[in-house]
Amino acid sequence: MNDVWVVPTEAWGAVAPSFGPNQRVVAPPAPWNEARVGKCYWNVLQMIGRHGGQAVYGWALTDFGPHRLHGRRDLPPLYRRWLNHVLWRDQQGQVWEVSPNMRIDQPGQTEFRPTEFLLDPDATFEIVSEDNWQTKPCRYVPLRPEGVLVAELLTKAQHAVGDQVRNEWLGRALSALQLAGFRPREWKVETIGDRTGSIWLIAE
Repeated sequence: MNDVWVVPTEAWGAVAPSFGPNQRVVAPPAPWNEARVGKCYWNVLQMIGRHGGQAVYGWALTDFGPHRLHGRRDLPPLYRRWLNHVLWRDQQGQVWEVSPNMRIDQPGQTEFRPTEFLLDPDATFEIVSEDNWQTKPCRYVPLRPEGVLVAELLTKAQHAVGDQVRNEWLGRALSALQLAGFRPREWKVETIGDRTGSIWLIAE
């Protein structure tokens, strides 16, 4: 697994957010029956109410991009998606993942998995209520110099207002994939109301 907080070259170091190794944790899963998919804040509040402890904000280091059709791995990934997330810290100081993931290969089924996580006290949510909150936009962090342009274009798409502008940036991101040696196919976008959630680029 890539140590994405270590900056290996000056060519793209300014693009990658700087985090120290002591800010990285791998949170083991703590399965429980009432947990909700996509409701990490609610899940953490429930654990605090039942067992004490506190919320821990930061970034879940999720999928590598671009996504490859047919599992091809002839080119290493260009970037990694960081998802604003919250974990639960128990009264002994252990950090736990208390939110399940939806299984991509079996829609409707969920699973608990360990979460690779960067602690960031500034990455708090905008809380409206216990059931309504807004996370910070996803980050797309380059893993090698060839991924800098793609990550920058994804970031512009993430912050774009309106489908047309976002799609223009995504079209450029697909072109940048081709420059990096990939055969781009399409993009997929998760929307949350009028906000952009996660973005996935797909290549052969």
